[in-house]
Amino acid sequence: MGLELPCIASGSDGLSPLSIATCIFSAHNERAAIQAVRIDGEELELLTASKKTAQAVRRSRGSAPGLKRREGPVTPLTREQIVRTALKLVDRDGLKALSMRRLGVELGVDPMAVYYHIPNKQALLDAIVEAVMAGIDLSVDHPADPPVERVLRAAHAYRDAMLAHVNALPIVLAHGPATPAALRPVELLIGILREAGLPPDEALAGMNTIAAAVRGVVGMMASGPAQRPSPEQLEEMARGFPPGEFPYLREAMTYIGDSLGRGFDFGIRALARGLLAGARNGLAC
Repeated sequence: MGLELPCIASGSDGLSPLSIATCIFSAHNERAAIQAVRIDGEELELLTASKKTAQAVRRSRGSAPGLKRREGPVTPLTREQIVRTALKLVDRDGLKALSMRRLGVELGVDPMAVYYHIPNKQALLDAIVEAVMAGIDLSVDHPADPPVERVLRAAHAYRDAMLAHVNALPIVLAHGPATPAALRPVELLIGILREAGLPPDEALAGMNTIAAAVRGVVGMMASGPAQRPSPEQLEEMARGFPPGEFPYLREAMTYIGDSLGRGFDFGIRALARGLLAGARNGLAC
């Protein structure tokens, strides 16, 4: 016969998803599970107490106002799908657009279904950091190459991954990597410095210094593409600096606009050489 639910037996018009879920839990005291249920021939996500109560909801008629419906066959919601969608949302609309409710809309499910896989907003942010860091291409490293070039390649891989998700940069800065997938790039760079002769504490400090330099460049690049000034613009700028007071700045102005390209490689190599010089000479930094 099936389970009778008095609160929805007469139709679910006007009932919110939370009301339906509350009704179901009051009727059943079993282990909670996410079920895909069908109301009026349409699939939707709902937190139910058991398969049996999900069947009871399927038999009820009417619709649940405000619940996002999904067209076509139901695909089980996964943590990977949630994180991937959250990162796409941040990439497209910025960090301020990210909320559990908005994420539920993007996924086409009730937000309660998201909480089943990711318990809170903090866990979601940690998962986004993991996804960004896991996107760093570790295959660029070649252990037979000189340490400075290995550091440079690792820095390029880190920069490219950050630039692919510039809107997520504040999350990476605030939360940092904390899972095995997110920490693999950290392990790689520390390993390069250790194999080059740095002791553990200096390898850790060196990794943090290089990572900070990369994030700084990414922040500048994210603010907008730097266009190289024309010769006329450079000449006009130079006229604002008296030669007697700014001889070196006037001399260097020819290279303005290239600091985020050629300058990135120069800076990372300089950092790496400085760090490794102490190791070669047996000196503590």
